[in-house]
Amino acid sequence: MHLARRLFLILGLLAALPAFADTLLIAAGAGYKRPVAELCAAFEKKSGIRVEQMYGNMGNIVAQVRQSGEIAIVFGDHAYLSKVDNVDFANYLPLGAGRLVVAWPTSGKLDKPDALAEARFARIALPNPKAAIYGIAASEFLERSKLADALKDRLQVVATVPQVSAYLISGEIDAGFTNLTEALAIAPKIGGYREIDASLYTPIRIVGGIVQAHAQSPAAQALSRFIASPEARAILDKHGL
Repeated sequence: MHLARRLFLILGLLAALPAFADTLLIAAGAGYKRPVAELCAAFEKKSGIRVEQMYGNMGNIVAQVRQSGEIAIVFGDHAYLSKVDNVDFANYLPLGAGRLVVAWPTSGKLDKPDALAEARFARIALPNPKAAIYGIAASEFLERSKLADALKDRLQVVATVPQVSAYLISGEIDAGFTNLTEALAIAPKIGGYREIDASLYTPIRIVGGIVQAHAQSPAAQALSRFIASPEARAILDKHGL
């Protein structure tokens, strides 16, 4: 009788676990891990479809898309994804506008972006302009605001947005360029941030590109519908998109 009760309890616990009817593999730039992960968690709960996730540098992500053939949706900047060679996207799911900000550690303060020219901002980090969209946006801002020459010897190029965050949190830099989504996430651990005038860099459209080979996948189509829902929109708004 004791054994029967234990078996009944185990079966009950198993029944309470989520039953995934299908699996979907997605990938995203590291700077959007938080909103994409929250979207995926909400989608899993609603649909019963498991979402496996990959995050990293977009160059590495795209290489994985080409090599594996298993990634169904890639989240990132539309301008970048639309120019990728040897990867065909059936369509793009709009997530929102990417917004460039400059942030500073707890030990500092920045009244306006132009103040970066002051000598106290001796170490300024930005994501790699050759690979990261916010590195490109930061470079455009510096050129258009006429700050590029004054700051060229103070810039520290890092690989990704999260690396800028790590340096801001540790206080190893005096300021850093990142996106609003990341700045909101680390706000309790830094001194603050200011948005950059959007007219000083090329507009950034964050999308989910559905890989052509997976366009008819029921799981990919289900996620597409979810992203268009009010529930998904609320998550994206919370993360500054």
